[in-house]
Amino acid sequence: MAQVKAKTVCFIDNALRQEGDVFEYNGVPNSNVVLVGAADDGMADEPKVKQKSPKAKRDAEDLG
Repeated sequence: MAQVKAKTVCFIDNALRQEGDVFEYNGVPNSNVVLVGAADDGMADEPKVKQKSPKAKRDAEDLG
């Protein structure tokens, strides 16, 4: 089981976990816990999302 640390007060495995509590958790990844230690089981702190840059708006002069 992976060691995780609670980021907020949450209810996991039939127990109320306080902010900063470290415990073993083998459930689905969620935003309330952070993986502790070197092993990475896919439970990242924040998902990496590539953001697209906005397209430039055209005005009447650009159209011809």
